Amino acid sequence: MFTTTRPQALSITLPSYTDDSVRITASDSVRITANDSVRITAADSVRITASDSVRITMDDSVRITASDSVRITCADSVRITAREDSVRITAHDDSVRITAREDSVRITAHDDSVRITMDDSVRITALNDDSVRITAHDDSVRITAHDDSVRITARRDDFTLAA
Repeated sequence: MFTTTRPQALSITLPSYTDDSVRITASDSVRITANDSVRITAADSVRITASDSVRITMDDSVRITASDSVRITCADSVRITAREDSVRITAHDDSVRITAREDSVRITAHDDSVRITMDDSVRITALNDDSVRITAHDDSVRITAHDDSVRITARRDDFTLAA
């Protein structure tokens, strides 16, 4: 066991263990720096816990792959930002859920379009006598139903169609 009385930077090269475990504990911070790649592999689970924030920064890409599920939970907000490309959230055999309990869910595309595609139906619901708005500034709004009907309902005689 290595013990030091003063906080200082320390470089350690750990031997390769096959049947044992390595535990790293620090009262301040743990920094992992690699010129090539950092790989964390576990047969059961990997937990990263921080009282403040967890930051993962890459020049190229960050991949999180799980055979079951990936959960990201925060007390404040979760941001996934792609500056020059796209953000894709894909569920092959299940569904994608984006839920905001006390605020709003915003999906914004600046120079392109927002597409929501389903095999079954798309529902946009506003609760507590609020409204649902679909706005197109320089283009048109199209509502199309292939094998069913389009229903537009307005409360209190507040319905207007403009050409």
